Amino acid sequence: MIDLLLINPSSITVQNNPIPFGLAYMASYLEKNGYSVRILDLSVKKMSEEQIIQLIKESEPKNIGISCMSVHINLIKSLTKKIKENFKGIRILIGGIHPTALPEKSIRELKDADVFVVGEGERAILELMQNKKLEKIKGIAYLKKNKIVINKPREFIENLDELPFPARQLLPDMKNYSLSFDWEGRKPDATIFSSRGCPYNCIYCASKVMWKQRVRFRSAENVLEEIDLLVNKYKVKEILFYDDHFLLNKNRLVKICEELIKRRYDLTWCCLSRVDSIEFETLKLMKKAGCHMISFGVESGSQKVLDSMEKNVKVESIIKAFDICKKAGMNTKASFIFGAPGEDYESIRETQKVIKRILPDYIWLFIMTPMPGTKLYKLHEETGIVSDEWGMYDQTTYNKFYGTKLSYEELRKAVAETYKRYYLSPKYILSQIKKLSFRKIKVYFTLLRKVVYVMNYINRGREK
Repeated sequence: MIDLLLINPSSITVQNNPIPFGLAYMASYLEKNGYSVRILDLSVKKMSEEQIIQLIKESEPKNIGISCMSVHINLIKSLTKKIKENFKGIRILIGGIHPTALPEKSIRELKDADVFVVGEGERAILELMQNKKLEKIKGIAYLKKNKIVINKPREFIENLDELPFPARQLLPDMKNYSLSFDWEGRKPDATIFSSRGCPYNCIYCASKVMWKQRVRFRSAENVLEEIDLLVNKYKVKEILFYDDHFLLNKNRLVKICEELIKRRYDLTWCCLSRVDSIEFETLKLMKKAGCHMISFGVESGSQKVLDSMEKNVKVESIIKAFDICKKAGMNTKASFIFGAPGEDYESIRETQKVIKRILPDYIWLFIMTPMPGTKLYKLHEETGIVSDEWGMYDQTTYNKFYGTKLSYEELRKAVAETYKRYYLSPKYILSQIKKLSFRKIKVYFTLLRKVVYVMNYINRGREK
């Protein structure tokens, strides 16, 4: 018998497959406090409902916790129903971004769940394990006498260094968790979250739904301790810092880079950032410390569309950032979203022009999706076009748009054409030949398959 079985539903993306950080952090926090935990990660261990039920019989958990994104609702609804049919005494806990954004709707939809964790989960889940009275636990929601109860919000954990590192030891072989081919990373690889939150207010981003538009940083020393663990225990040679904005705290960044240079690990790394945070001297230090790629959420090459997204960035800053990266010899990725308010054929042409100008090593293109809790979702609600077809909330198949007359079919076609025009353009091919390396050659074979896939994209209606 164990205290808690944590379940991570199947992954919805093939870009990266990092460990399920929310569950892994909760597991390590509970283990630190004396509770027994098991993690079932369905993103790497595919199982039918019948197989899951059999695993539950073998594990005999007192509680089951399930991580929930919007796209997982139907899967979780079916699974929790099956669990309750087979196990009357097991308490089911649901947490994650969806119940945090929509607690009342989650309770109504997932009728077989007992408690919903709203917001940061470590302390709430501990108090649930301690069997405290539900009305005394901050940051949860539940049904009591057929009435929905949403308790007071829970305060954030201010010192993230207090949290033990995620319980990677409870997960399947770390080789199952890998970065997408276009990070050009070495193997084995791993992912680290060194902060929580983002201070910006983009209308489509769900980060502030969970973290309330503020940032908490782990100390440089704590981050370096986890890096040391990954290098020495798991023999990791590549790390992705998956923070919303790894370059935000420059003093901490410098400390991490300087120490990595001193330690001389056989390690390379990459990260995410905003274009308005790029400085040449900082990039030189990062490159010396092993950084070889930065991913930017550019989102559009149209100033009109950037403003409608409330990105608080200028097209000129985008171009300047990529020019600085080229000067520093830093590889780049850029993501773009089609279908924002104000999007039209002219803005798409502007985006395609900017992509050609900044010449990133790789691009990722998405279709605008109003994630629950965001300003964009509220705009969809106010205009009556919001959808409860949760399977569409995967950033590729959502087909209702606010503030643009372009249809899903038109946007899907624009995505496919942009991929093809860029990756098959002589300018892009020449830029990559100049950077040719054994690592890139391996990546190009994969990229070629992706380009072929994209050429069929228009007829398939789904980009992955």
